[in-house]
Amino acid sequence: MTSTMDLPTQRDTDNPTDSDLPTTDLPTNDLGGAVIVDTAADGDTTATDVEETPLDELSDEDRAALHAQWDAEIDTILRADPHTVLLAENVRTDNAEADEDTTANFKTHGVKTAVNGYRDYDTGAVVVTEGQRRVLNAREAGCTVPVWMKTPPPADERKATIERIVNQFIENDPALRRSLTLADTARALEQLAAFNLKPAGIARKLALGRKGKIYVENVLQAGQSELALKASERYDLDLLQAAVIAEFDEAGDTDTAKELILTARTAPNNFAQLAERKRTERADKQRLAALTEDLTEELTTANVTIFDNSLPDDDGDARSLDRLRPTPEDEPRTELTVEDHASCPGHGAWIETDHHDEQGNQIPVAVYGCADFLAHGHALSYAPAGRADFTPVPTSTGTSDDHESSDGEDAAVQTDEVAAARAAQAAADLERRKAAIIRKWVIKNNKDWDASAAPRREWLAGLVQRKTAPQGAQLFLALQKAHGGYELRRAFERNHPLAMTLFGLPEGATLADLTAKVAKAPTAGKATLYDLFLTLCAIEADLSRNTWRSPWGSAQAYMAAIIGWGYPASDVERKVIDPETEQEVIAAQLGDLATDPTSDRGATAEGDGADGAEVPNDAEIEDPTAEVDDVDDADANDQNGTATDYADGGTGSEPVEQDTEAEAELIGAAS
Repeated sequence: MTSTMDLPTQRDTDNPTDSDLPTTDLPTNDLGGAVIVDTAADGDTTATDVEETPLDELSDEDRAALHAQWDAEIDTILRADPHTVLLAENVRTDNAEADEDTTANFKTHGVKTAVNGYRDYDTGAVVVTEGQRRVLNAREAGCTVPVWMKTPPPADERKATIERIVNQFIENDPALRRSLTLADTARALEQLAAFNLKPAGIARKLALGRKGKIYVENVLQAGQSELALKASERYDLDLLQAAVIAEFDEAGDTDTAKELILTARTAPNNFAQLAERKRTERADKQRLAALTEDLTEELTTANVTIFDNSLPDDDGDARSLDRLRPTPEDEPRTELTVEDHASCPGHGAWIETDHHDEQGNQIPVAVYGCADFLAHGHALSYAPAGRADFTPVPTSTGTSDDHESSDGEDAAVQTDEVAAARAAQAAADLERRKAAIIRKWVIKNNKDWDASAAPRREWLAGLVQRKTAPQGAQLFLALQKAHGGYELRRAFERNHPLAMTLFGLPEGATLADLTAKVAKAPTAGKATLYDLFLTLCAIEADLSRNTWRSPWGSAQAYMAAIIGWGYPASDVERKVIDPETEQEVIAAQLGDLATDPTSDRGATAEGDGADGAEVPNDAEIEDPTAEVDDVDDADANDQNGTATDYADGGTGSEPVEQDTEAEAELIGAAS
């Protein structure tokens, strides 16, 4: 329990003059001329031996000598036992306790910054007015605390209280403190690394605690990228974000680095998932390039002409075979196969890379077609019988009334046939476009979902390190146990493999090892936390690629719970709580065209916008140390989905205040 006291007032006697003070030969230090007095020498950690002799039993002469000795302490630094000093009442009440990291640092390095205190002339006790957390951590660390001795407070209680509050506010006011920038920290750690110190060694020397090695690695990585350092300072990015941005920038993928900056700025809940997806895509791109090269060689060997993207497959002279029938005389929608078309002079193929195999891996596919279907005697699949396309056949020009009547009837029939054929073609094209939109929607969200697993599981691993379960955990557990879902039974049957991994148990660990760890729970609160962790891991392990699209009850309860407990869920994870339907996705892109193929409204290109955010092409940085370009927050919202309404009533990120001048120096104007 923390000892606190109201500030005692100064004694009423006048302060002794310099000539009255005892002579000392104490060395000065760099704290404004203060001198250091080590009252804890030879194992004695008390400030003085006064406590052994009640002051009221001293003679006036001895008391005056003692007061003179205490007057001489003013502007000196005493090293005191933190258990013997008293803590004055303090304005800080929140976070006013010892913490593991600071205690670990003090155990290694001691208390480097003196606290402020004074001597109570009535009791002889040292009272600390500013520096209560240093005292509390020093108590836990078992080290002495340096106390910069000040003049005792004035006798007027009102003045003394005002002075205490002002001094404590100034001591703790963050506006008056400037911590090291990330760039400064990186330079300091780089200098240590230059002496062949490894990250773990640097962390030990700096007493950075359990996560110190990872912290040092992230700082060193961020320090390799000027773009990451500048973005971190400009937009107050956290260290992990800066390290990830530096990872891509140093790999030469500056576009992704800038997309990550944009996401950190406008939709930070998507940052970790986007970074993981980009890592996967980087590996997939190499694999896809190799497969495309193999397919190109295969087509070339088979003497198949390869069409480039300048020749569209749905407009003009060229068409893919699924849009054609063999001849105008064939019935509409007669299939034109690759084998039947192979001998056609216009035979060729486009290589499309937006297809996926059964496992969801992106693969290249040859889409066969004809370079000029009209010239080579083919017909559009939905063109009227006897016609190659939708162009009406000219009617005869007679002079008699009968001929005019016949020609009019023929023209009317043609008009009806063409209109019907066009409507059928439009409906088929619409279905094709809908399928393309849904395919791209599924592909993108599948990639995002796969990428979200690592950050989500990392969060779970951090959750189990807490001391107690979050609020509402007991009700969540009761509901899950009452429901008794398949995912829980499966985890029990398989001995909780995911929980073992996230617990950090070594490979090959058994159920007995897991049970032993749980049995060591030091408190009831920690035991509940372990119960919650095992339950969450069971549900997490049962999630699939289809969860974002068709979630079930346990998955929705799970995602809602961890979001409520602080997990920064990405957009795709929030779809588990509020899933989209295919109809909503199609309507969002096609508008009226989704239900009326003849409407002029809707998307102008197949699947436009389904792939999500794009980085502006002009967001190039020639010199990362120079001033860099801007980002348009309005476009950023569209790119990253920050306007999405979530089940919890928010949008997934705080509104971003526009900072045009500053942002004009960082990313690049969004197109």
